[in-house]
Amino acid sequence: MGTCTSAPASTHSEAETMVPGGADSLRACFLLCLKLDLYQPKYANMPITFTVKPCPRGADFIEGYGVGTVFEGINAIGQPEVVTIKELVSLEKIVLESRGLLMTYSTTLLPNGDCKLQFAFDGPNMGRFQRHVVMQINTMGSFAKANLRAILDEADGKTLPAPPVVGASPPGPPPVVGAASGGAFCGGCGAANSGAAFCTGCGAASGGAVAGGGGFVDVPQHAQAQQAAQNMMQQSMMNATIKASSMHAHAAAVGRH
Repeated sequence: MGTCTSAPASTHSEAETMVPGGADSLRACFLLCLKLDLYQPKYANMPITFTVKPCPRGADFIEGYGVGTVFEGINAIGQPEVVTIKELVSLEKIVLESRGLLMTYSTTLLPNGDCKLQFAFDGPNMGRFQRHVVMQINTMGSFAKANLRAILDEADGKTLPAPPVVGASPPGPPPVVGAASGGAFCGGCGAANSGAAFCTGCGAASGGAVAGGGGFVDVPQHAQAQQAAQNMMQQSMMNATIKASSMHAHAAAVGRH
């Protein structure tokens, strides 16, 4: 279950949850946060179908995902959404930016073998999204627990840095991981894999469709959070309409005097 932490002023909100499973849970949670195009529709309160542009070659943590990776989609109110990975610390932290707002995911392997998964929003008025953040981290934790092996299997065959040893000195920088065929990006040129038999960028055999189809289990928390988020959005719109009507009525009354 996610727990709230205090949010200073109205610019910050955050929450955390625990996912058991040792080093596997750390790897799975980090991949869950990293691959926004694959996993965001499976846990988000307001899912977005993203296309993905790989990061510069040599900057990837795993097959095109790293600092500079860009995710593009349309959000719940019909506006373009562009999310960019701005910072990545291997198996510890991912910072994404969209329209001046920062989203920070943190993963920490605890001495008892749990992975502490944290999510934070920073930016103007982001303190108002505390309930959304708590719901989303709860769904992410539940999805990670139910799909731990599936998340790791999706990344099977791709080199992942070793998790840190709790209590030991920090590990050195992770090895550079190149793009791999059969995943989201072409191993030859790094272009996004369209799912066709051959890469549209360089013509090399692509290894088939993008991984991550039917191997994942939906969790009930996702549908519950989506419904709650929709209810909150409708209530917010209703409140805005009532406020606008009240201001219009007040202005009209003042004009008559």
